[in-house]
Amino acid sequence: MNGYQRIADMTYAYNADIGLSYSSPARGVWNIVHIGTLVPQSHQIFVCPTSCLRGVVLTTAELGAMDQMSTITVGEDNILEGDMEEALYNGVVKILSRLKERPRMVMVFTSCIHHFLAVNYQRVYKILRREYPDIDFIDCYMDPIMRRTAPPDPTLRRQITRVLRPLPKDETSVNIIGNEFRTGEHSDLYMYLVNNGMTVRDITRCDTYDEYLQMGSSIANITFHKPAAKAGKDLEARLGQKWLPVRTTYDYDVIDADMKRVCEALGIPAPAEKTIQEERRKTEELAEEVRTLLGDTPLSVDYTAVDEPLMFTLWLHEHGFRVESCFIENFTEDKAVFEALQKKLPDLKVYSSLNWNMRTVDRGHEGMITAVGQKAAYFNDTNHFVDVVESGDMYGYRGIRRMLELIREAYRNEKDMRSLVQVKGWGCHCG
Repeated sequence: MNGYQRIADMTYAYNADIGLSYSSPARGVWNIVHIGTLVPQSHQIFVCPTSCLRGVVLTTAELGAMDQMSTITVGEDNILEGDMEEALYNGVVKILSRLKERPRMVMVFTSCIHHFLAVNYQRVYKILRREYPDIDFIDCYMDPIMRRTAPPDPTLRRQITRVLRPLPKDETSVNIIGNEFRTGEHSDLYMYLVNNGMTVRDITRCDTYDEYLQMGSSIANITFHKPAAKAGKDLEARLGQKWLPVRTTYDYDVIDADMKRVCEALGIPAPAEKTIQEERRKTEELAEEVRTLLGDTPLSVDYTAVDEPLMFTLWLHEHGFRVESCFIENFTEDKAVFEALQKKLPDLKVYSSLNWNMRTVDRGHEGMITAVGQKAAYFNDTNHFVDVVESGDMYGYRGIRRMLELIREAYRNEKDMRSLVQVKGWGCHCG
């Protein structure tokens, strides 16, 4: 492969978002359609020109969830006649009259054209809420023109929590906000809270809309990923629920500090030092076992697989793994991590998977390589890869050990990379 930069030659201000970009066939990262389908008993309505609708319709069809989505086409006539608001209102009314089951929540996605024309869509929602008091109408956005200041993904993670209302607080209940995948046995925090008598609520565990609304009774919201920050801040301001952000990191001290902070906020004892040391010992032993198995086999890390690719790369290097390359679009982690990699692993190859010249890059790799993430697998053309996005359900020491197990499995067994990376929305079931 070529088209990379040595990390030693880069600056911390690196940002690959410079204009024309390339979209690889690796399609496992979730988008707004996938996130919206997490809300039980809900319906999504996309109001866009035909060319924009094509993508969301194909995504929904691939999910086998066409019964959860409808569309309103915006045409040239709507722009010329100035009836955008009427078209939005009439379209939603017609859709609701034809649905087999009445939804409890409707997400209306407006697009860039509505912003260009300063459409008063809030007026439309006000009328709809008055005429359909049993339905929660939520304003959502499919506007890539705002991807630098208000990107659709984190905005939607906030918007779907706007329906949560103040309820009497349950001191033994806490929410996980903004996760796409159900946390469980591979999360230190989830297991510790449950073992200490806490009820952990999560949209991925809700079967009904009423069950989802009960999240308003929790005393705090835990977020694991940066795109969930908007939701955490908003709920703290609206409902008075404590916002407890934690990082899906590979820094042991940060894991311990986050666990302690969450426990103190919830009024439960923090993990004992003996427990922490035992978790570290098991993690270190497994790391050495997997490192011995891989030997000199290189690894390639992908930012879509883990939240902190630089930290993960540094952790792997410090544990004796041979990390050859990292796919990342910008540096958002601690500058100290970047500088440590410059010193300890100066020849680390850093690729931007979005760079337009990646379209013609030589994807071959001499010898075997194991990839962590779909994009790293695609660009290295390897069937030995960890198939995961956004850290999956992994957190803490349990999460690190799970990732090591997945790396071991990827090294030992090949996957059908070309087929797997083409499935849009990792972990989703296709229709």
